Amino acid sequence: RPPDAGGIRQKGIQMLSNIISLVSGCITFLGGFVVVWGAVSLGLAIKDETRGGAQIAGAISTIAGGAIIIAAAVYFGQLDTSWMPN
Repeated sequence: RPPDAGGIRQKGIQMLSNIISLVSGCITFLGGFVVVWGAVSLGLAIKDETRGGAQIAGAISTIAGGAIIIAAAVYFGQLDTSWMPN
């Protein structure tokens, strides 16, 4: 085993942790954007009384989808990287 193997492993773990953090942050941002988009759509649907139900249901579905994306991003950010070999 080369004398620097432990340092290389630590750098690899740190890089993987940084990648997971970056991807998690990007996905969280995307989920937040979808939630805001759904809220705006909901506000417009409530204002526009002619199409009512279908437009409101679509907006609520968009908000729920954004919340699911955020939950998935939080879960992804908590992944355990201790499985990496020594």
